[in-house]
Amino acid sequence: MAVTFKTLASEPAELGESPVWLEAENCIWWVDIDGKRLMRTDADSGKTAVWATPETPGFVAPTMKGGIVVGMETGLFSFAEEDGGFTRLLALDAPGMRFNDATTDDRGRLWAGTMTMGERRPEGVLYRIDPDLTMTPVITGLMTPNGLAVDGAHGRLYVSDSNADIQTVWTADLDMESGALGEREVFLDMFGATGRPDGAALDADGNYWLAGITGGVVYRLAPDGTVVAEFPVPALDPTKPAFGGPALDRLFVTTRASETGPGGLLVADTVGVRGRQQAFFGAA
Repeated sequence: MAVTFKTLASEPAELGESPVWLEAENCIWWVDIDGKRLMRTDADSGKTAVWATPETPGFVAPTMKGGIVVGMETGLFSFAEEDGGFTRLLALDAPGMRFNDATTDDRGRLWAGTMTMGERRPEGVLYRIDPDLTMTPVITGLMTPNGLAVDGAHGRLYVSDSNADIQTVWTADLDMESGALGEREVFLDMFGATGRPDGAALDADGNYWLAGITGGVVYRLAPDGTVVAEFPVPALDPTKPAFGGPALDRLFVTTRASETGPGGLLVADTVGVRGRQQAFFGAA
């Protein structure tokens, strides 16, 4: 089917990332990494509120208690919308690193990757952060961790590395009770494909939707890694998709500024499938 994307957010971004749909607020929370800003966009009007972040942000995640947490350079922060304040909940004791992509699972866990802030080195780590804020490294040696998604029904975690020398998406078995992660297996090798693997989301049928950064495309992949569909995006650098809207049938995509225009937040009002509400981090 033909899918049309349009600009939604009233505010542009340098490097838009990590869109998260919150039904209670009818909005998308996201970040502008390079602009060091937290963004909140009304899903209907596109009106966007902006808050400066004290550090370079990487991701937003919804919480069980309402509101969001934000991963930045020195840890995981809660955010108070009333006064725009950030409070560190968990320290990331890794100078020169920052959080990048993240996802949540239906047991209240947060899966978050780190990367170097300057020259890219294989020092990135994927952490499992439990609801009690215990942080456990589960994968090391990453360059640019991305593509995180959890298919709880099938006990499967997706993770990618966007680095130009790696360009790979993996899956690993995930014990939903303990949070233990199995060995990675290659899900998709993107050498020779259009774009490199960036952020991702799952739809209601378990298909993996992947932003192809530098390629102006969003892929829909079956659970076996087969490309089911490709959706052109009016931006060279889409960074991450997210499903939203009351029926979870709208697709929101963050983008990075490029020669095609500024970065920001796009939306397609229908893509022919329904998505999944992202799980909430923390204890119920």
